[in-house]
Amino acid sequence: MWKVGNGWSDMHLAPRSFGLRTRLVALVLAPALLLALLGGAASLREHRVADALAEVRSDADLMGRLTDLRSELLGARAPVEVEVRAAALGIPRDTALDLLDLSSFKSTGLGGVVKQLGLLPASARPFSQAQVERLQAAIVHGADLDVIDQFDRLDDLARQRFDDRLEGLRARVVASGRADLSRRVDDLEAASDAGTAAGGMVTKLADYWFAVLGKTDRVTPARVGLAVAARDFDRSMDLLVHSKDSSVVRTARRILVKKPGTPFERAIDDAIAGRPAEPFIGGRVNLDLIATTFTQSFSLFGPLLKVMSQRSDELQHAATVLSKASSRSAVQTVLAISLVIVLLLVVSLAVAASLERPLSRLIEGTRRVGGGDLTAEPLPPDGPAEIAEASVAFNDVVANLRLLEGKVEALASYDLADPRLVKPLPGALGEALDRSVHVLSGSITDRERLQQTLAFQASHDALTGLHNRAAALDALGDALARARRNGTLLAVGFLDLDRFKQVNDTYSHQTGDEVLREVACRIDLQARAGDFCARLGGDEFVIIAENVEAVAGAQAIGKRIAAEIGEPIPSSYGPLRVGVSVGLALVDGADDPTDPDPDPVAVLTRADLAAYAAKRSGDVVVVWTETLQQTTSPLRSPA
Repeated sequence: MWKVGNGWSDMHLAPRSFGLRTRLVALVLAPALLLALLGGAASLREHRVADALAEVRSDADLMGRLTDLRSELLGARAPVEVEVRAAALGIPRDTALDLLDLSSFKSTGLGGVVKQLGLLPASARPFSQAQVERLQAAIVHGADLDVIDQFDRLDDLARQRFDDRLEGLRARVVASGRADLSRRVDDLEAASDAGTAAGGMVTKLADYWFAVLGKTDRVTPARVGLAVAARDFDRSMDLLVHSKDSSVVRTARRILVKKPGTPFERAIDDAIAGRPAEPFIGGRVNLDLIATTFTQSFSLFGPLLKVMSQRSDELQHAATVLSKASSRSAVQTVLAISLVIVLLLVVSLAVAASLERPLSRLIEGTRRVGGGDLTAEPLPPDGPAEIAEASVAFNDVVANLRLLEGKVEALASYDLADPRLVKPLPGALGEALDRSVHVLSGSITDRERLQQTLAFQASHDALTGLHNRAAALDALGDALARARRNGTLLAVGFLDLDRFKQVNDTYSHQTGDEVLREVACRIDLQARAGDFCARLGGDEFVIIAENVEAVAGAQAIGKRIAAEIGEPIPSSYGPLRVGVSVGLALVDGADDPTDPDPDPVAVLTRADLAAYAAKRSGDVVVVWTETLQQTTSPLRSPA
């Protein structure tokens, strides 16, 4: 253990026969040695750069293959997309290809996807060949929107794998310290994002148009996806326009010049704004406008894929050249270092012998402390006077660090009574730390109290202390799940007070609040252990009882609570009486073909309906039935 006070730090120093400065004078070749050390570090750095660049070259090759895979997937999708959309418009597939000027479109189909997939290492494949084969079987069976969705899922997987690889590639480029490579990675990422966004705009526009035409529920998701894709496309194209590479800038500008004012851009703006789709205005389908719109959209993909392919190839080439250069530089540096070290070895051995042992101990101790290890024995203060003084100072620092570590451990474990927290540290820093510990301790305590208060307020009614509406709905959802899982009977009681408004209006709202608090206490008192009680609001309460023994058991609970509430309630105005109407909704967790899966709001609505029926009929407890549902309409909804 490290000692403070009369421990190692109080050892007498060795006489100053030769100080560290005097000994260092003997190292007349110290600058050369320093140069050698720096050269060794430079050589090691060059080796690391060479290794990083070799990995960059490998990653760039994988990026190119993933780009080819996505291109093949897009090519295989095009005729299937045309077939599905043509069927939705009621026109032949060949006619649609002619309208889109795709009659001569050459695609290897999913066979090309399988081929590109096989060129990737198993660890880099975004999806399996089995998934492609299932997609092919679905196409043969009959292309539809589900097939298009499958294409989307495969492209999402390919894009995600591309992005993952891109992230790793960027980390290796940063490690290499080559800014020119980093710019190429930026262009590759921006082009990939732009291509993904462009594809998203085309597919989501098609989804939106044909969802509108077919009046399906895909309209809103398509609009949202189109807005996100358009935003991502603009953002990525802005990055490409500001690229450091002039060819990338020219390509991006050509794309952006073609886009404004086109039917494709108007269609996107109309869809995002929720305006009627131009090709369907007037109740007729304008096939020429549809064909023009999608034909123009196809011009976005080729240049972007070209940028991605070029950047991948350039990365591979540049990484190869730079890796070889770094390797040569590392070898040359090592040779130079070796020569300098041989020349300095004879001169420095004698001096180094007197410094090696104490310095090694000090360096090792510093490393261990830097790594968080404070358990080693104190350093003996021997060697040159300066090193001995450094060892003593080091021992004092470590002793203080151990005390600091103890304080931090106490705070981390919320042990505010730990005696280490009150043990002072020396100096102004110690005083500041003690003040910080005091502030942190108070903050931790205040935070715990605040968290407990906020958690209680979020789930409880401020007036009665019972759970509130939100907590009741959550609890009912959990109870329904348990009832279904265990096949048990669940009872939900809706309690609506009678004559409460009269009490509230006659004796003041303060008296009404006292009545509500007393009713809440009586409900909680008469509920079974484990039953959930809550106030929904106003004079409405709910009780959730699980594992009820048949209908009679639920009715008995309701009658017992009603009887208790009906007893006189003491107040400053004398005894007051209120009644209650109880509506019960029962859910049998066993299979019930007439009520397979009610949700919490539906169950609570049933209980409310039964309570309303009880209030109308004068009965204390009424159980919800289908007949009751058809003959009674509640005045409010608990949802």
